[in-house]
Amino acid sequence: MTSKYERPEVALKAEITRLRHRPEPPPVTMEPGTAYEAVTRQMVESLRDDLREIRGRINGLLFVMIGAVGAEAILRIAWG
Repeated sequence: MTSKYERPEVALKAEITRLRHRPEPPPVTMEPGTAYEAVTRQMVESLRDDLREIRGRINGLLFVMIGAVGAEAILRIAWG
């Protein structure tokens, strides 16, 4: 009586063959399946757009502040 565990290379080959020939998983769809998912996705996209706008405004404010500090430094150096 022989066991499949007596020859590990046979078991390994069988496992590799089994893994290679398994069926492909179904493709993932990004379409919402329910009304709740559609509304939630719309809300998240709106929030993302709002965050982009806020980020742009903060970047603009930082640019103005850095420019003001730089101008102040140049004026202090130039006029004592």
